Amino acid sequence: MSLTSSDLDEIRSIVQSAVAVAIKPLQDEIEALRNDISEIYDMIAELKRGVVTDPKFKRLSIEKKLLALNAELLEAARQAGITLPR
Repeated sequence: MSLTSSDLDEIRSIVQSAVAVAIKPLQDEIEALRNDISEIYDMIAELKRGVVTDPKFKRLSIEKKLLALNAELLEAARQAGITLPR
């Protein structure tokens, strides 16, 4: 018994459908991972923009750095209407 071209077309169609059904969930997961990775890169870039990069600040002593950071924190809390514990 040999297969006709109609049989081969039907087999091809069945295989393509089965492959599409098996691959769709993987494609969705890959797309979700791409979106997550993109979001992580955006968060890292945002964090890097928020880092103090003033060369003068880097040269300050630890005590002066802490005093400057404390002043910034107190000012931010005041602007937000928050009272920080002492």
